[in-house]
Amino acid sequence: MKQLVILAGGKGTRLRERLGNLPKPLIDVCGVPLLERQILLAKRYGFEQVIILVNYRADAIVEFCRSKNNWGLDIQCIDDGEPCGTAGAVLQILDHLEPEFLLMYGDTMLDVDLQRFYNYHSAVDGIAGTLFLHPNDHPHDSDLVEIDDRGYVTGFYPYPHDSDLYYPNLVNAALYWIQKSNLEPWRGFSGGVLDFAKHLFPEMIKKGFALRGYNSPEYIKDCGTPTRIDKVCADFESGKIERATLNHKQMAVFIDRDGTINREVNHLNSVDQLELFPGVEPAIRRLNQSEYRVCIVTNQPVIARGECSLQSMRQIHNKLETLLGRNGAFVDRIYYCPHHPDKGFHGEVPELKIKCNCRKPSTGMINTAIEELNIAPERSWMIGDSTVDIQTARNAGLKSILVETGYGGLDEKHWVIPDFIVPDLAAGVSLILDTYPILIQSIKSMIHDIHPGDMVFIGGQSRSGKSSCASVMRDIFEDQGLNCHIIATDRWLLNEVDRGTCVLERHDVTHLNDAIISINKPQSKVTQLSLPSYRKSCREHIPNVQALDISPDDIVIFEGVVALHFAELYSNRHKFFVEIDENVRKQRVISEYIMRGFSLEASESVYLERLTEEVPWIAATGSNSVRVLFPSKSTA
Repeated sequence: MKQLVILAGGKGTRLRERLGNLPKPLIDVCGVPLLERQILLAKRYGFEQVIILVNYRADAIVEFCRSKNNWGLDIQCIDDGEPCGTAGAVLQILDHLEPEFLLMYGDTMLDVDLQRFYNYHSAVDGIAGTLFLHPNDHPHDSDLVEIDDRGYVTGFYPYPHDSDLYYPNLVNAALYWIQKSNLEPWRGFSGGVLDFAKHLFPEMIKKGFALRGYNSPEYIKDCGTPTRIDKVCADFESGKIERATLNHKQMAVFIDRDGTINREVNHLNSVDQLELFPGVEPAIRRLNQSEYRVCIVTNQPVIARGECSLQSMRQIHNKLETLLGRNGAFVDRIYYCPHHPDKGFHGEVPELKIKCNCRKPSTGMINTAIEELNIAPERSWMIGDSTVDIQTARNAGLKSILVETGYGGLDEKHWVIPDFIVPDLAAGVSLILDTYPILIQSIKSMIHDIHPGDMVFIGGQSRSGKSSCASVMRDIFEDQGLNCHIIATDRWLLNEVDRGTCVLERHDVTHLNDAIISINKPQSKVTQLSLPSYRKSCREHIPNVQALDISPDDIVIFEGVVALHFAELYSNRHKFFVEIDENVRKQRVISEYIMRGFSLEASESVYLERLTEEVPWIAATGSNSVRVLFPSKSTA
């Protein structure tokens, strides 16, 4: 029999103005007492028996349950007598307990997939109890728990914390599956106060009992003050509580670590080397508030190479979580791959020198997150600083954002083009939350007359947002069930020594035009196109990098500064000219060249030269085009 025990003896002193003479578990949550919401949740997941431990105004709780006919369940209200702590109260009713039971605190509002929680608890034999844990935005004043890579609890860190130490952001949410037999050594406890979190669980760990932690982002919050109950009610009315349940598909942002969240130091292996980029904390806090799950996915071959122990890696991540938590931000998961496929390093760990399925660009870490958090990849994103991250996103079916921090895509390990390019993580988050929704709505209204088999040309000044608009347009078409390809004209940039003086002469015009002609010919079968690419780091043209098959009904988007020059030659084409605030564009151009190794002075010189020699020509190609204004508040 599934049994729930609810600790419901509290007075609710801080809620007295809301409660009147009622006990705390009967606090109103949007028209329904909190206790009833808890019982209905348990009933939804097949619980048949509920024991309510009552004390203050026990009569009110008994009468309330009677008025609801006990919701058709076996409900017992037991007075727990003099306050003796959460564990002390449960120990007094051992003879009423089933072999395993779920313990819930009567002042928490929650909507948790209790079956998923139980499946995790029961998956390993010999577990004394499983604690529901979650990260929050104020770990500095919360009771924290540490677990190892297998989910076993290794430490408890009650508030207040040592300001000189770094802690994992895993908060005890006061929801437990407990095996009754493991409480027997404490049978007969009397006198004093014994709490689960502060006393019993830490003592069990010392005595060798096995506890596990279940880390979940689902909604569970204390309702013990007017401010908290107001927040809970607002979350309920907005639908946030229900949407957070793992019954529902979740949206996620997967973020690379080194070079994206923190400065790249080449094989970071000690806690002292971790330094967050400016703006990271508020950016991740925005994602937390927007209901996106935030998962770090990072390759850490330093472990396989013997340069960093698992304990040191744990400390690095504890520092990361502590720094984020001090600024009201958190990550839902940190996944790392400790493997490396190449052998021969002094001090390496042989068992980790393997070819695995978790090392990016393989998708093992993302697949684990999808399973654990019920993530919808088609509604999720990947942000990283390398082509490895972009290839990972493509392999996993995620939208990709390349940041220009860290490697800025210049690692060039994979011939892959990101969906979006932004200066840093903060700009990436702004793109996801602000710019992308605006562009979706504005571009939708501009493309009604584009049909299968048509060609689209998107032009505009350098760094004005052309590729972003192309990606948004493709997403809209694919949501409509249409197949769409984006081809950047930058693929045909020439080697630096082969270039002419004007913007058009920097491109292999002949072969670019041939590619467009081959697509534009009346098609009855698939057109096979061999695409070149351009290596930014050394300004080198690379032929025949990617093969692309284009069917007759596919929509093809050509985007780039010279794209509109070619558009006039074709009938089934649609022209768009992207514009952005010039100050924003200037900063983006300068930042790009600084990233490539130019000095600030040289980067500003490039901007001024292009302003004179290419801007007027590009502007002229945009005549008779649909104007697309890139949102000026975004730096994306």
